[in-house]
Amino acid sequence: MNALIRLFEQRVRGIRLIELIGIVLALGMIFWVCLSKAREGEDVRRMSQLDAQIAAEKDAVQSLKIKVAQLERPSRLEALAKQYLGMQPVSAAHEARLDSLGEISHATSKPMTGAAVPAVAPAPAALDETPDPDSDMIKTIAPPEAAQPQTSKPLADKKGGH
Repeated sequence: MNALIRLFEQRVRGIRLIELIGIVLALGMIFWVCLSKAREGEDVRRMSQLDAQIAAEKDAVQSLKIKVAQLERPSRLEALAKQYLGMQPVSAAHEARLDSLGEISHATSKPMTGAAVPAVAPAPAALDETPDPDSDMIKTIAPPEAAQPQTSKPLADKKGGH
C-alpha cells in the first residue's frame, strides 16, 4: 500500500507523477478524437461521392429502361417485321379452329427425309411481296430442289388447311 501512496506523492520537476500521467492521457485522447474526426470527414466525403454515383447509375438505368420500352413497342416491332422479314398479320380466315388442331398436328409432324433445309434465311428481297388472299400470310421460300424433303409438304401448299 505504501508503494501506491508513494506513486501519488512522487514528483518530477515539481509536478506530481500522477498529474503528469493524467495530462499525457488527456492529450492522447484529444489527439485520438481529432484523428477520428478527420477519418470521419473522409468517410462522409467518400459516402457522398458514392451516393452521387448511385444516383447517376439509377438515372442511367432509368433511361435504359425507357429506351428498351421504346424499342419493344409492338407497333415498332410490327413495322420492322413487315420491312425486313416481309411478315404480315394473320387474318381471321387463316386462324385454326380448336377441333382442327389434331389434323394440323398430324399433318406437320411427319418425319423429314433427305437433305436438311439450310439454316440461313434468304434475303428479304427474295420474298414475294404480293400476298395471295387464298394462301397463308406467312411466306416461305422453297429450298433448292435437292434439299426438299420427299415425304412432307410445306404448309403454304395447303390452301384452306386451317
